[in-house]
This record gives sequence, structure tokens and C-alpha cells, in this order.
Amino acid sequence: MPCALVVPASALGIGWQDLRADWLLDHGDEATGKVVAVHTPRDGDGTPTITVSYTAAGVPEQAEINRDSDREYEVGEPISVFYDPADPARVRTEDEQNVGDGWMAVFSVPLIFVAILLPLTITLAVGWARRRRLARRTGWRPVRIQAHDRADHAQVVRFTVGGRRVVARTTSLTRVLREGSRRAGARVAGSGLRFVLVLPRGSRRGGPRVVALRAFDPRRGG
Repeated sequence: MPCALVVPASALGIGWQDLRADWLLDHGDEATGKVVAVHTPRDGDGTPTITVSYTAAGVPEQAEINRDSDREYEVGEPISVFYDPADPARVRTEDEQNVGDGWMAVFSVPLIFVAILLPLTITLAVGWARRRRLARRTGWRPVRIQAHDRADHAQVVRFTVGGRRVVARTTSLTRVLREGSRRAGARVAGSGLRFVLVLPRGSRRGGPRVVALRAFDPRRGG
């Protein structure tokens, strides 16, 4: 699902859960129950809950309700319970919607994923857009590439362009060539610190391979 659809879909899902919970307040049957257990996980590992006992249509029931409010509960205290007459196990209180962890995960996790992925995607897109403009300005120049592996960084490549000896590393952990390899027929565009390298027959399908590079001064540690 495209990122543009994840946010509204997740928002609709969370809204649907809220409507289901509110329906119990407006249309459910009310009973006076009692708190029989209070569970508060340590260090936030798990979901706080209360266990309540109540009578629905003359039948004793007991349900565990997820807590998402700041209200404090004590065992034995009376509590108003709202349940679905057609499904007495579907229950909530005035303060606790009792939305299931599974449903919240289904609708919330995609939002968290998008919140992490979207800034990264934008950063990558902006970076490549800048390199595209740079390539149009400087043009593509043929170079001979030499690659070196470094244990603490991405692979380092060396080439000479416009009389300048450039040492650069890939902006990802992708290896450009095998350690110590030299390859002619490559093309490079860019200047300053940003470069784009195109290797002929770089992919398994035989097409060119495009790699983003960032130059550095090896004398300063790079």
C-alpha cells in the first residue's frame, strides 16, 4: 500500500474502533459491576488492565478490560459497565474504551512505519534530485575506477576527473566493485563532495548501475 494511503486508512481504522466503543455507551446495556483484579505491568511491558465482574441479562459475566485512562482502580470498588446485549463479552466502562491490542497494532503500526519511512524517503529523494541537477550542470565524464574495502566504512573508490584525484565512499553499504578491482568505461558526474557514478553492465539484467558517492579527504580520517 502506498504511503499516501496508509495514513487515511489507519486513521479510518482507529476512528472505527472509537465508534464501536462509543456505540456501547449510547446503545449498550448498563450494569453495575465490581473490580475483581487490577493488573499494572512493570516498566511498561504489557497493557494495564482491570478485571470486572457483572451480570448481563441475569447471567454472571467476567471480562478483562484494557486501561488507557489515568484513573486508579482498587479491587472491590463498584464500576459501571456497558455491554453489547447481543454479545455480553464486548464490554467497556465509562473511562475505558477497551480497544483490543491486536486492532490497535493493526492500525497504529503502519502509522509508525510511515512516520519512520517517510522522512528517510524524502531525504533520499532530495539527495538524488540534487545529484541530478549537479549531473546536468557538470555533465558526464569517463573515468577509471579503483575500489578498496574498509572495515569501518562503506567501500572507498578512487578516480581522477578534471585533473582532480578524488577519493570517495559510497553513501550506502553497497559494494561498487570487488576489493582491488579496476574498471574502465565508468562515467561520473558531479563536483565538490557529491558525485554520481555510473558503471556499465552493473546489474544482473545487464543494465548500468548508478551509485551515489561522497568525496572526503583521506588525510583527515574520512
